Amino acid sequence: MRRRFAPLASLLLAVSAVAAACGGSSGGDAYDLLYKAIDSDRDPVQVNVGFALTDGSMSVEIDSSQIGFVMDKEGGSGAVHVSIPVDSLGADASVLTDLGFTGDAIDLDVVFDGEALYARSPLVGSLLEALLAETGGLPDGDLGGWLRFGTEAELSGLMEALGGTAALPSSSFPPAGNAGELKSSLEGAGITLKNEGREDHNGVDSNHISVAIDVEKLLASEYLESADAGSLESARTTLSELDLDINLWLEASSGHLAEIDVNAASTTNSDQTAELTLRFRDPDGSIPTDAPDDFVELPITELVEDLLPMLLGGGMLGL
Repeated sequence: MRRRFAPLASLLLAVSAVAAACGGSSGGDAYDLLYKAIDSDRDPVQVNVGFALTDGSMSVEIDSSQIGFVMDKEGGSGAVHVSIPVDSLGADASVLTDLGFTGDAIDLDVVFDGEALYARSPLVGSLLEALLAETGGLPDGDLGGWLRFGTEAELSGLMEALGGTAALPSSSFPPAGNAGELKSSLEGAGITLKNEGREDHNGVDSNHISVAIDVEKLLASEYLESADAGSLESARTTLSELDLDINLWLEASSGHLAEIDVNAASTTNSDQTAELTLRFRDPDGSIPTDAPDDFVELPITELVEDLLPMLLGGGMLGL
């Protein structure tokens, strides 16, 4: 199930990249609606994520209220909030119990205030206690509360020391200076938009835009020219066996993107379905975005130095 729908996630990222910055005004042409929305931008923005997966033998359903994040580009900050009931995952709770976690929900808050990274989760606390017990580097304080994982400078230095990079693509998908260029770019990648009209969506007067994808044209487009042949062929095989239904809703009054829905159903197995919902709004305060006043400082550089030999030696990765 996970392997079958993995290419769908990549496809969704491409579609979401077009719309995720939306905020603008209403109109008639679908490409004009989307371009004006992208051009005007919404910042900061809160995004809530919901999804459901089934394969006939198991199912996972996460409500969009249970996962969310806030992005503030101007402020250079962001936050993530997760609160997922364990029983909604369709997994054996004993797996978490073995990690020392006994709660009814997986709770996680992450805050980056532009200067440092903070996180809070009972599960993270349990994992750290298990890991740090072997290194002898257990810091004082409540590891189930707020933890500071390092400043921006410390984390950047650590990434450089580990040989990692955080480079972003040099150009956005798709490049467009106006609605006509947006249409040309999208259609060149096999993506076409259609304005389905005005409708009430979740109590909001919205413009409904449907998205159609020509898989062969997308896989042959310049945006995927750097992908290796094996990955493209795997995506072609998987996508050819899926019926996709993709829809966007833009608030009629502001033009802001309100929701993206992606539904996928297997054409070879009617029991296999996937649904993904992204809901966009101004931050409503439900996701903590401020750095905490009280926290446990984790000596991140020393911890990585202690844990890396264990990881590379196979003690924890089983290599």
